[in-house]
This record gives sequence, C-alpha cells and structure tokens, in this order.
Amino acid sequence: MTPIVCILNEDAARAFTCKGIAHKCSSRLHHHYKRSEAVALVKAGELVWLGKHKNVATFRDARTWIKVYVRNEYGEVISCGMQLVRGGGF
Repeated sequence: MTPIVCILNEDAARAFTCKGIAHKCSSRLHHHYKRSEAVALVKAGELVWLGKHKNVATFRDARTWIKVYVRNEYGEVISCGMQLVRGGGF
C-alpha cells in the first residue's frame, strides 16, 4: 500500500496543531497525496509539514478564487469577476 499524506486547508491545519490525529486517516474532508508527491511539493516550497512524523502537510501560502461583483448606484450587478484571496478552501 502506498503511504499517503493528509493535505489540510488552513482551518483544519490550525485544528490539527491543537488536537492532532490519533488514528489512520480515511477522511473525505481533505485531500490525500502520495508521500513522493508531498515530498516534492515540500522541496518546491508549496507545502509545509505539520508535526514531526511528516504524515500531514498544508499549503504554505494558500489562495482561493472568490466572486467579486461590481454594482451600479442602484445595487444591481453589472459585472462579475474573480479575485484571488488568502485562504485555502478545497
């Protein structure tokens, strides 16, 4: 069986550092990468390990796209665009 690494978003990473994970993870609430993929992303600076056992990681500088609406003086939407904001939701 290929070793897997849990990839947590920012909120889950904060909770992990307080509570930890005491069991083998099979959650569908976050992504799982192969260990080789996670190691490569850590070396590239995209991920950072959480904890000493290197079974859990999070994105170093997570960003998420959100909708941004431009409204006229009456509050009607005249256009919709996308903006990249801090935070890593999946």
